[in-house]
Amino acid sequence: MEFNQITQLERELIFVLKEEYSFYQSLYILLDKQKDMVKYEKDEKLIDLFTEIERCHQRIQQSEEKIAAMKDKNPKLFHIASAAPEVKKLVNSIITMVKKGIVLVRDNEEYLRSRHDRLKSELKDLKNSHKILQYLRDSNHPAPQFVDGKG
Repeated sequence: MEFNQITQLERELIFVLKEEYSFYQSLYILLDKQKDMVKYEKDEKLIDLFTEIERCHQRIQQSEEKIAAMKDKNPKLFHIASAAPEVKKLVNSIITMVKKGIVLVRDNEEYLRSRHDRLKSELKDLKNSHKILQYLRDSNHPAPQFVDGKG
């Protein structure tokens, strides 16, 4: 009887892990799309993409809860079933997808950080330009003449 329970749990685990692998593949594609939008400054669709990634975050939590519930139900059987070669293969595939996703997230963070820094710098330059224009507007001095004599 215990062998049948192990086999059944193994099948359930394989089914769930295949769903999870498919999900993590989709998440990777989504993160890659985000990277392109950030990199090529396609801001108009970026908010939708961030919203979708937030949904994925919630989905990850559900996945963890689902696997934890399977494990908590019968830890001994779960341990045996999780040692099956196909289960290990799927787990390793998911781990690989997660690692690749983490690399993309880091890349996206770096793009966004450098873009944020660039925007801050541009705003600072604009502030300085505004101060200079304000000074020129407020001064009673004649407008400066340029080298070519035009002002």
